[in-house]
Amino acid sequence: MATVGQFIARFCTSAWVGAATLFVIVGVAEVTRGGFDSATKDILVALRFPAYYVCGVVLMGSAWLGALVGGPSAAFPRFRRTGALIFLALSLGVLALDYVFVYLPLLRMVVPPGQAKSASFTHYHEASKWVNLVGLTLCLIATVLVQWPVRVTRVAETGTPDTAA
Repeated sequence: MATVGQFIARFCTSAWVGAATLFVIVGVAEVTRGGFDSATKDILVALRFPAYYVCGVVLMGSAWLGALVGGPSAAFPRFRRTGALIFLALSLGVLALDYVFVYLPLLRMVVPPGQAKSASFTHYHEASKWVNLVGLTLCLIATVLVQWPVRVTRVAETGTPDTAA
């Protein structure tokens, strides 16, 4: 069971970092590239961000559960496991706070699409960038903790390497 948990933690943390990075790249390209009017950008925000939050919760939540059942072991020592659990919980917390206190207010400003934006729109938009960067960085740290390779210390007479973190 521990091996399956470690696999899930490794797979899901890596998947979320990749998916979130791709989401940001595509989102920035859409906003900075010409050809999209204000109403289209508003529609994209309303369509894409819910999937972003669902994917984040599913992948990081699964990674947290995987790390919980995935150790401690020689391949996933207690200090790395504990750190991964803490950083994943923090990242999930940041995602939840972002959704409630940043995304939902932004969503109210873009629905219906094309409406004039209030002065606070820019504030929320900037906050969203920084909050998402913090959350992604926390998950990236957790990813490093669960992915860090095991150091081989010696090969016993049986030919099986002993491992250390």
